[in-house]
Amino acid sequence: MNNSITKTILAITFLLICTFSTVSAQVLPTTSGVSLFCKGSDLTLPAAPSGENWIVKYSATQTTTPSTGITLVSGNKIAAADLNTGYYYLSSKSTTPGSCESELQEIPVYVLKPLVVDFTPANFCLESPLAQVGAVTNPEDPTITSLAYQWYTVTGGVETAISGATTKDYTPSAPATVGTKTHRLKVGYVINGNKYCAQMADHDVTVTAKPVKPTITPGTITGTATAVTF
Repeated sequence: MNNSITKTILAITFLLICTFSTVSAQVLPTTSGVSLFCKGSDLTLPAAPSGENWIVKYSATQTTTPSTGITLVSGNKIAAADLNTGYYYLSSKSTTPGSCESELQEIPVYVLKPLVVDFTPANFCLESPLAQVGAVTNPEDPTITSLAYQWYTVTGGVETAISGATTKDYTPSAPATVGTKTHRLKVGYVINGNKYCAQMADHDVTVTAKPVKPTITPGTITGTATAVTF
C-alpha cells in the first residue's frame, strides 16, 4: 500500500516538473533578451554578410533542434503574418556550394496583442464637467496587467497631453471652454517601466455655456392672484 502511494506521489511530482519545464521554456515579456513586437509589425534583421544568406527557424518553446523553417522577405525580414511569440533561431551559410551552416543564435520574441480602447463621450454644461469614462480590454491579462493611460485634446490633428489625466477615466476641470473639442484616450502596456503598443480612441465632447440669467418682469407673469374687494 505504502509502495503504491509512493509511486503515485513520484508520478505526480514528475508530471508537475515536466509541466513547469514546458511553461518556463515559453517566451514571456520578461524573458531575458526578449524582443517585443506589436501585433502587425515585421521583424527586420540586418542584411546578411556579403556572400552569405540568413537561415531562420522557429519554435514555440526553447529548443536546440528547431525544425520550422521561416521564409524571409528580401532575405532579412520576417513578415508580420509569420511573426509569433516564441524562439527564432538564426544561422548563416555561404552561397558557395558545399559550405557549412553556422551555429544558431537564439532570438526570443514576444508579440503583444492589441489593446481594445474606447471611452463614452459625455457632453456637459460649462460649470458642471462630467466624467469621460474609458473602457479597455486587455488581451494579455494576466500575463501583463500594468497599463499606462494618457488623455489628450486634439486640434487640427495635433494632440496635446492633458496634465494629470493619466487614469482610465477623466473629468475635465471647471471652468472648461465652450465649444466642441476632440478628446483622445491613449493606452499602452507597461513592461519594465516602458510603454508599448499604444492604442487610442477619439470622440468629440461638446461643452455648452451656462444659460443667461432670466430677466422676467412681474407684470408679464400670468395666473397670479389678483386683489379683491369684499
